[in-house]
Amino acid sequence: MTTNYVRINPPVVEFTDVKAGKVYKTTVTVTNTGITSKRMRLLEPTSKLFKFRVTNTETPIAAGLSLSGTLEFRPEKDEDVCDRLLLVLEDKAMEIPLLAFSPVCSLTMESLADFGSVMANSQVISKEVELTNQGSAPGSFQVLYDGDQSIRLSPSSGVLQSGATQWLKVELCTDRPTRVREEAQVKLQNSKDVVLKIRADVLEQSLELQDLEGERLSCLRFGPVFFGTSRVEKVVLVNNGPQACDWMVVLQDDAPGTEMGFDLQRSTDAALLERSVRNRATAVDPSTVIACVPNEGRLRPYDRTTLWVCFRPVSRRRSREEQKTSGASAAASKQDYSLFLKFQTVGSKDGFNHQQHSTVPPHNGYCVELAVTGSALPVSLVPSPGHSFSFQQCLMGERVDVLCVLHNLSPHLPVTFKFRKMANFISDPPSGTISPGQSQDVVLSFAPHQMGTFKVKQVLEVLGQVVHLEPSSIKLRLRSFHTITLHLSAVCRAQTACETPKLNPGITPAVTNETGQYARVPSSELGRCVGLVRAAVLSTAKTRLHSHGQSQSHRRNQSLDGSRRELLAFPNDRACSIRPASPDTTYRTIFTGVERYRYEDPDFSFTEEEEQQRQRHRDHYLAFIRSLRKTRLQKTTARLHGEVEDNIDIGLRPAAGLLTPQLSLRDLESNHSQEGHSVDQGHSQLLTTSMLAAMETRSRFRQVTEGINALPSTNQEVADCSRTLTVQQLHHVVIGPSLIDFGEVCVASVCVRNLDLVNNLQVYVWVQLELDCCPELQRSSPLSHVLPPLSRATLPLVLESTKLGKFHKSISYTVNSHHRSHVLVQSQLVPVVLQLSQSQVVLSPSPSYLAQSGYRGTVTLVNPRNHPADFTWRPIITETGLAFSIRPATGTVEAYRELDCEVMWHPSFSSPLEGQFDLCVHQGNTAQLRCLAKLGSSSVQLAEKHLVFGSVPLIFPSVRTATLHNTGHNHAYFQVLDVYPLPGMVVTPTDGVVPVGGQAEVQVHLNPGAIMKFDTRVEIALRNMKSLELRVGGSVEPPLVDINVKSFLFHGVYSGSSRGVPFSLRNRSSALARVQFDLSEHTDFTIHLPPHSAGTSQEPDVFVMDLQGQQTAQCCLVFSPKQVAAYDFNLPVTVNGVGMPPFSSSSASVPPNSVPKSSSSRDQHIVTPRPLPIAMETLSRRVQATALCVPLEMSPSSLQFDLEPFSSVTTTSQTQTVELSNVSDKRLSWRIDCSAAVTPGGGSSTSSNEGLFTVCPTAGTLEPLQCVSVAVSLSPERVTPG
Repeated sequence: MTTNYVRINPPVVEFTDVKAGKVYKTTVTVTNTGITSKRMRLLEPTSKLFKFRVTNTETPIAAGLSLSGTLEFRPEKDEDVCDRLLLVLEDKAMEIPLLAFSPVCSLTMESLADFGSVMANSQVISKEVELTNQGSAPGSFQVLYDGDQSIRLSPSSGVLQSGATQWLKVELCTDRPTRVREEAQVKLQNSKDVVLKIRADVLEQSLELQDLEGERLSCLRFGPVFFGTSRVEKVVLVNNGPQACDWMVVLQDDAPGTEMGFDLQRSTDAALLERSVRNRATAVDPSTVIACVPNEGRLRPYDRTTLWVCFRPVSRRRSREEQKTSGASAAASKQDYSLFLKFQTVGSKDGFNHQQHSTVPPHNGYCVELAVTGSALPVSLVPSPGHSFSFQQCLMGERVDVLCVLHNLSPHLPVTFKFRKMANFISDPPSGTISPGQSQDVVLSFAPHQMGTFKVKQVLEVLGQVVHLEPSSIKLRLRSFHTITLHLSAVCRAQTACETPKLNPGITPAVTNETGQYARVPSSELGRCVGLVRAAVLSTAKTRLHSHGQSQSHRRNQSLDGSRRELLAFPNDRACSIRPASPDTTYRTIFTGVERYRYEDPDFSFTEEEEQQRQRHRDHYLAFIRSLRKTRLQKTTARLHGEVEDNIDIGLRPAAGLLTPQLSLRDLESNHSQEGHSVDQGHSQLLTTSMLAAMETRSRFRQVTEGINALPSTNQEVADCSRTLTVQQLHHVVIGPSLIDFGEVCVASVCVRNLDLVNNLQVYVWVQLELDCCPELQRSSPLSHVLPPLSRATLPLVLESTKLGKFHKSISYTVNSHHRSHVLVQSQLVPVVLQLSQSQVVLSPSPSYLAQSGYRGTVTLVNPRNHPADFTWRPIITETGLAFSIRPATGTVEAYRELDCEVMWHPSFSSPLEGQFDLCVHQGNTAQLRCLAKLGSSSVQLAEKHLVFGSVPLIFPSVRTATLHNTGHNHAYFQVLDVYPLPGMVVTPTDGVVPVGGQAEVQVHLNPGAIMKFDTRVEIALRNMKSLELRVGGSVEPPLVDINVKSFLFHGVYSGSSRGVPFSLRNRSSALARVQFDLSEHTDFTIHLPPHSAGTSQEPDVFVMDLQGQQTAQCCLVFSPKQVAAYDFNLPVTVNGVGMPPFSSSSASVPPNSVPKSSSSRDQHIVTPRPLPIAMETLSRRVQATALCVPLEMSPSSLQFDLEPFSSVTTTSQTQTVELSNVSDKRLSWRIDCSAAVTPGGGSSTSSNEGLFTVCPTAGTLEPLQCVSVAVSLSPERVTPG
């Protein structure tokens, strides 16, 4: 900075890219530029981060001298700092700015990516935009663009180091013609956002057809042409694109609107009939009708070329079926043609091959169609009066003329004709032209130059323009294309004198015997002798009176044999006829036809033996000659067989099942036409869509999977793979599809698409792919193929990427290392996703399911992508709960598969009808499913609306059952609203289901604790229908049971014996009473109860008995002491579980109510229950018993008799002894009672003599300490085998 007095260096002090902890120094110099001395001072900055060292003097600084100081900067952190130095000059102050900048990034980039004008050839082109960081720190950037899908920018974000350069790649997919005017926003750190403008004009490669005057041409009309002639028109093919292209012509023989040889002016029925008949015959090759020269080539940008299109219809030979159907006149019908030529660029794939593979619509600019119409007329030149002309007989040197009129029946075209030169015949005029519908007179003359009979075919040629194809042009020449054959017959004889026979007319006297002259007249020439012998031959042809059958048959046989000649026998010629000159001559009469006698002189003729011998000689030599020929042929066959056969037998039978092919005229004509056009096929033969389809079909069935070489190895492969292919040949090599669309592909998954390599040529083709620029397809292999002739191979392209978004790449390939093209690969990389078949599932009732099965439905999980998807169902729990479930709750859906999940609603009365689930896909989307249950109507009735308990015992459980019947078509669900309608009453179950056509039971349990009468209602709520009401009534009665004895006394019962005291139990109430005796503490006492009323008890010494209302039962208390003892106790007895203490209703516990009762619960009771307390009388009775010692002992106490089984019954009885002893101090009387003995039959014995056992003695008296023996005998005869 320079002022009028001083100069400051530097004027602004800047420290750039400063970092914390470092020291930065600089020198500040102030120079006096004035002419006088100046007083100057530099003052330090105010910030502590700056330190300024300067020596300020009080003396002025002379002119030209300077004041210097050192400035130090010590930053403590990375930040920008701003301060100033103060310069005091005399009485003025000046500031020197001090600036310190921390390291920052400075990102700059271009704002325009201009592709210019490019072609829409489905290729991915790219352009790079430079992004530079001119700062001292790394900087980040981010590209934001969501515009056209054909544009892709990469990378979308990143960090750029200091001083580095990043190339932002802009890719444009030229798959369609468009004008690109897009903008992308690029966010730069510490800089303003940059708008990247993308400009491109994607043009279409278009072809156009024009006529010679420059007008657009869409249809070429040739008009009527004779079969066999040609007509040529010129068209101009223009390339309207800025890029050179290879083009070719394809004849679309299967396009809509194509007509091949049908008369469109005929009726519809006739045309359809002709089409059906002709379809079964041999079809005409459309490539022989239309020709285009040249049919392939290369056009430079905006260049044009002239093409020759030729229409040359060929008459097709009709089949026998066509001749029968159409008749003879069908050969003269005209044929209309409507064909389409497609001029297309090679590689556009808009033709047949592209339609087989591509999934995008073709671009019209790559091809242009030309409709070609024309009519083929047959030559309608008809000679009159016919095709056969007979000239009169003339002599040599004379001339005979015949008039022939040629009619041109064609109403459209003239006919040019010419007669071929023929010896002895002259036509005048020899050639000419006949206008449409006119005729021409031609004189045919016969001027013989030699004698004889002439039957010749005069050829009448029809001339027309016939095409001659050349590699670059077409020439028309006047040639014969149709011939008409005239059959001419004439006779030229020399002038000779024929002697007229002189016959005897039949009126000459017999004595003259005149036979006449030249009388050898055959039967066929009888007519010329009628005038000579009119009377002899009068009416010979009409009479049959004298004809003989044998003669007629003989004459017929002789007529078949031409070696014998029959002559007529005229009157008075017998002398000549009985001895003819030749033995083969036969004379027959005129009228009767009888063969006359023929005389043969034996001196001058062979006999029959001589004739047979001569014939045997002829046969012998003929057989000899034939044997020589057969031997020679066998030797030739053996020699040929030895050349091709050996001793090895491979099991083939020579010529087994082979038939000699039969040649027809059509085959000969096709071969002739192929030979004639073999030179022109390479230049005029058009490719047709059916031909391409046939080639592709043939190559498709020759799929080659193994043995394909990656490089040419053999000499043939090297020679074929080094060729440069023509445009048509390159079209036969199909690399497709041109657009390989992978569709939606999941990230980090592998997707495979096949690239077809088809070689329709007769030579080897080398195809190489270049995938170096595409890392996403690096797993594809092999990339080089040597395709055999007429084969097809498949290259799997493997796509694997980890980035989301649009993906498109242009893959280049070469054919024979000369021809380069590309295919477009595109895809949309997406995450894993599962789709629900429906977002809401409504479950309806199904009567066919069990009630426990619930409501069931299905929801389908669809995986539309190429990667398996893991899922989990997460229920959404609300306040009302969730009654739905889905199975499976978690799982995996394979790629492109579906999985059915079962949705189930667990029905009950309180189950919610709605629920929601979240379908969570791992690393994918989340979908929500809503579940609804739709209840169906039902009809439920109670079997009995009034449930009567009757009299119910107090403190004794009673159960009554109510039945619910479902007569509807759906399961019904119920709930008991008041589970505890009364104290001690419980209704179970609280809720449940009534199946379709079934029933459900509701049990009412009552265990009353008080005496009362009740009549109440139990409300049963039914879901989706009106509730039911069950009326329950009855009364509770106390148990009133009496024992008819006051006490039980057992005095003096000996040990080991038993004594019983009977008593009766009486239930005085109408309710059931359960009486229980607990003698567990008194085991010597038992109670015998009636078997039909005895209850069950888990303890052995507890006796239970159920007494119905007003029932009385006879019981017995038995005392069976086992030792000496005395008993005095109250009999422990309880009724309905209540013992001695009085029972009150206040002691009964009431179970809690699980269902809240309504405020109007009293309204449910018809009779309000009022419990009444009551005291029960005790049933306990006093029991007194004394057990005494036993006075009589018996030893042994038991006897055992053993009998042999199945032994014979004996009368010998078995006897055992029992000893009785009196152990008391008193006299005892004893007696043995045998009445209790049981016989084997089951009856009891009435006498000791009749019983099974016999006791002796049976009674007696014993003194104290006295003993007696008692004999017990068994009677075996009383024993019955069991």
